[in-house]
Amino acid sequence: MDPLLHSLFRPLQVNGSDPYAYYIEQKPSAALRAYVACYWESGPATREVSERNVAVSDRDEASLGWLEEEEAVDRVLPDGCTDILLEYDPVSKRQELSYCGTFTNPFVSTRQAGSETRIFAVRFFPGGAHYFHGMPTHLFTGGNYRLEDIWPENIEIIGERILEARDFNERVRIMDQYLNQLLLRRRTSDCDLMKNLLHRVFVSGGSVGVKELAEREAISERQLNRKFGQWIGISPKKFSEVVRFQSVLHSIQNGDSVDSMELALKHNFFDQAHLIRDFRRFYGASPLTAAKDFRKLSDFYNTRSEPSAILKIGRRMAKER
Repeated sequence: MDPLLHSLFRPLQVNGSDPYAYYIEQKPSAALRAYVACYWESGPATREVSERNVAVSDRDEASLGWLEEEEAVDRVLPDGCTDILLEYDPVSKRQELSYCGTFTNPFVSTRQAGSETRIFAVRFFPGGAHYFHGMPTHLFTGGNYRLEDIWPENIEIIGERILEARDFNERVRIMDQYLNQLLLRRRTSDCDLMKNLLHRVFVSGGSVGVKELAEREAISERQLNRKFGQWIGISPKKFSEVVRFQSVLHSIQNGDSVDSMELALKHNFFDQAHLIRDFRRFYGASPLTAAKDFRKLSDFYNTRSEPSAILKIGRRMAKER
């Protein structure tokens, strides 16, 4: 993979329904930036956490009136990424490690009020995880799998060290060191063809067709599908649809008009019915609903090119699929 691809594709999520949860994100070391999008952590916000991280999003009580008291809900959207999830409870010392494959349908994540569970995670850029586990990524599409069953080596020991770590920065350091060591030992060949294919999809905003994509790289459509299954986990057609959906999200998040005709023309849909149908498939609601959801979010998230603050949101809480 190529770290320059990250500047062409920045997936968005619409989180923020839980004012009592935090989200922290940090970039990997330079050697890993071609493969790892970021490390992230989410969990229940506490006074100690808030005081230790000064850049916390402001929300007044009136703006939270639409929330349920017992549990908070976040919408998690397809983005082409895969994740290592380390779910842990610092009180009971219980920990579960899993690998979340690529998914193509939105889902709702809930967190029960009073839960102490936290999630520390590695978010791999599309195609990045394959370099480490070396297995066809399509084997994990749409599900969560026990990490011990699929990951190359020593992940249980790393999990124990992360559980004992004092804070997020130390957890990042432990995982970053582990992935750097694994990177040096992996024999999976990097794929220049895959880099070129992703570049074409990203530059087109997901509007390039499968036939055109194959012709431009002088490969068969069968070979194209095989490469995407191996590295991304879904077909080039489905991945392009996810990228185009994310492009529409960017337009909405940036405050562009949510007029269906304008969005359809801008993002190369056949017509507004095609746009609305695809958008509902990946978001679970209309572009107008998405615009309203974005307005509920803090200005700190999805508007900063380098999110580095602790936020009162949670992106991907664990999901049983």
